[in-house]
Amino acid sequence: MKKAVIFFKPRGVFLAGVVVLLSWLSACTVLRSVQPQYRSTGEGQGVKIAAPADAMISLPLNQLRSFGYGEADTEQWVLSFRGVQIPYWILKAHQLVFYSPPTKSEYWEENTFLFQPRSRFISNPDPQLLTLLQTPQLPAPSFLEQQPAQTVLTYHKIEEDQVYQSQAEGDHWLWEKLVNSQQKRIAVPFADVPAGDVFVRMVIFSTTEAPTAPDHRLQISVNDQFLEEIAWDGKGLQSIEKVLPGKVFREGENLVSLSIPEIEGVFAQVSYLDKLEIFSWQRIPFQAKQLRFYANRAVDFGLVERKGEAIRVYDLNDFLNPKEFKIGEDEFPEGGLKPYLWVTEDGFRQPTELRAIVEDQPSPEEQTQDIEYLAIGQRDLLEPLQPLLELRQQQGLSVAAKSVEEIYDQFYGFAEPQAIRHYLMNSLRENPSLKYVLLVGDATYDPAGKVSRVENNRLPTYFIETIFGGQTSSELPFALLDDQNYDPETLPIFQPQVAVGRVPASSARQIQAWVSKVLEYEKGNKKPARDAVLAIADPYEDYFGRDAEAFAALWGDTIEEEIYLPQSGESDLENKIRNYFQQDYSLIAYFGHGAIDLWGKDEIFSAKEAQKLVEQASYPLVLNFTCLTGYYIHPEAISLTEALLWNPDGGTIFVIAPTSLTLADDQSFFWKAFVESYLLAGEGRIGDIWMATFPKIPLTSAGVRDVVATYTFFGDPATTLP
Repeated sequence: MKKAVIFFKPRGVFLAGVVVLLSWLSACTVLRSVQPQYRSTGEGQGVKIAAPADAMISLPLNQLRSFGYGEADTEQWVLSFRGVQIPYWILKAHQLVFYSPPTKSEYWEENTFLFQPRSRFISNPDPQLLTLLQTPQLPAPSFLEQQPAQTVLTYHKIEEDQVYQSQAEGDHWLWEKLVNSQQKRIAVPFADVPAGDVFVRMVIFSTTEAPTAPDHRLQISVNDQFLEEIAWDGKGLQSIEKVLPGKVFREGENLVSLSIPEIEGVFAQVSYLDKLEIFSWQRIPFQAKQLRFYANRAVDFGLVERKGEAIRVYDLNDFLNPKEFKIGEDEFPEGGLKPYLWVTEDGFRQPTELRAIVEDQPSPEEQTQDIEYLAIGQRDLLEPLQPLLELRQQQGLSVAAKSVEEIYDQFYGFAEPQAIRHYLMNSLRENPSLKYVLLVGDATYDPAGKVSRVENNRLPTYFIETIFGGQTSSELPFALLDDQNYDPETLPIFQPQVAVGRVPASSARQIQAWVSKVLEYEKGNKKPARDAVLAIADPYEDYFGRDAEAFAALWGDTIEEEIYLPQSGESDLENKIRNYFQQDYSLIAYFGHGAIDLWGKDEIFSAKEAQKLVEQASYPLVLNFTCLTGYYIHPEAISLTEALLWNPDGGTIFVIAPTSLTLADDQSFFWKAFVESYLLAGEGRIGDIWMATFPKIPLTSAGVRDVVATYTFFGDPATTLP
């Protein structure tokens, strides 16, 4: 399996003062079991259909019978896509046929459709639907004006998402790396020989630059025939358009070669090919089984039969409302080119999965009480959470647990964070007392499973763009529930409506270990017995020590403070940190450089060492005023935060850590507000402090905004304070 690559900087490289990766119920007299509520789908509930995008799909009707569909139900069942009813056809009395529109999302690779009885369908169009539809930009008018007689324009896109680049512009998933003196050969199939010139559009992201101009060159060959050399200057996204002679292409496989020649004075040229779009003039009939094309009145469709096959053509002028083009009756339009789809009798694509729609079934708690505490996750992760849910209920909270699969099917059937947020918005309206939300499950920067297992994405997170690290995760949108279409870029402050905690578990075993530790803490066995704060500073920069001292001074006389300022090059640091964890601190804060799995340039403390922690007097709240130690979304690396949480014999039960790269000055706004909120809280729960912290931070700069948006609470927000 190809591996995903995240490009901040290699471990050990320092930039702008930061180390970058690698190495983010009211009280009840009678206690009830708070089991997650599931309901199996019975007859007539409907089916979720997963299918490739931009394709005509065919599905045998007999495969739908187990989901409640009968052959007499055609007029009584609705096919919908993201809340919009879309057309379908019944062919030869036994095939369900529909169009799957061209879409692009970082959360999924395939489209999901809901096929269900009309009585269960609710029209609720996704307001963001049009942003998901991918409409290719047609070639320049100068190319279109050269349309040969009796031809149509065919469209083919080649795009393979193989490399993740967090700092790329636009699409963070790229295809092929292009470097000096190397050649990449790409297979481009043509079912028919082009009837004219070929228009090629390449989207390339360059990551290097040099004083020489231009500092990038690219040579293009087709079938070993050199055609063009292209040059550009600087880093960033490039859209390169070229018209190539159609005579160099042949029927079948064509090899397009991309070469990077040397440039004097330029040490390295590094770029990534994102996608290749190809437009070519073709004559009907095509040899292809299914093909998108653009046509106007300049072509006479004529008799379109190929070896006795039945041909179907669909008008795609409206992707959500395609129409069958009746050959011999309908005509292509005057003027500009319009999109169509050509499909042979055996050219229909097949669905990849059929699953019963999971009907939302409110639990008894949801029906009878104003819920205060809500846990959301996949079923196998909610089950081992049961002892914790019962504990919270014993403590006087009204508690509910919700299967995330049910949530997805309430909101179009896609596994995406927007569905969870919309569910929370509805829940808050129905349960004004909702205060604590526990998100149970891991997430990755590859939720669609492009190069890693899609199963790693247990509960998706939001992705945001940051100044220094590019794309990263944020849990904050799950807590901002006052506006369905909020704009976090314009808010003067963030005012969460609920306290959200994430437990990024990938297995029931991790949940069991973590829950056991939480129970020990809440029983008092592992709760800190003294009010003591430890601040640890990275010796690499003087200002880290000053921040640690300023942080400690904020706590006043009622809380014991201690500062550990190791010397640069000091030996045995990891053992010393281990000893500090074995002492009884209510809070341990670190200030300094950081990476996904460690504190400090000198590796003051690492995930490997965190997994070895044992014999602790208590479980402290661990604060990370650094970079990336909360970057839990890497599909392979274990973050320092995760190592502390999953250690069954030590570590901690709750962590505040960043998923991003930020500056110490910007982080200071956060820790000052946090300490103020903590001191004002008295007795209570960590989620109360978490919610009180955000409004105290004025979002005066993009850097501060990045801190507030990416600092994440890992753990249960209903955890009681020491």
